Amino acid sequence: MNYSLDKNGAMEWGVKHQYANMRFFDATNDYTAARCCILNGLFSGFALATQATEKLLKAIIFLETSEKMRTCHDPYKLKEKLKKAKDYDLDSFDNTLKKLNDHYLARYHEDSPRIHADGSSGASSEELPIIDELWFILAEKLPMPDEIKYRMKLFADLFEPNPGWSNGFWLTKNNLAFDRRKEILSKKYTDVYKYLYGK
Repeated sequence: MNYSLDKNGAMEWGVKHQYANMRFFDATNDYTAARCCILNGLFSGFALATQATEKLLKAIIFLETSEKMRTCHDPYKLKEKLKKAKDYDLDSFDNTLKKLNDHYLARYHEDSPRIHADGSSGASSEELPIIDELWFILAEKLPMPDEIKYRMKLFADLFEPNPGWSNGFWLTKNNLAFDRRKEILSKKYTDVYKYLYGK
């Protein structure tokens, strides 16, 4: 793997692209909490999953267009906006993105759609695997240099979890999308760490 940024360069890139870094950081926290809630049968996890996806899409949109989005919480509409700038081949997730928005609207009972885009109703933990797959695809495609991306909170929580917190546990529990990528992502994480810190 060829890297272009040393530690100082990585710091400069981080300052210049702070908006994207913070969206990715916040998105990781929401995604972790979403998985914890959904795996424990708590509906509020779906609103958190929507926010996690929204924030990650906004990070990508910023990196592709330099636009700092302050409005729009609908992940499907954000995907469509991103597609106008660059097609990330996410159309196969349209029903998932629309359903996430439905779940977000359901925070208020009177706004809750009775039937989702895929014809289903309500929410189910069976949705989690496709949410996980979408989320890891977005994280992998996030257009950051590897020297930045693989030092971000998501990968730190996956491979060097803080023993005082349970983030790593909830990120990885029954996460088939991660399991399929674990070996490759772990190597990237380790290689970047060795490159930047010589350890």
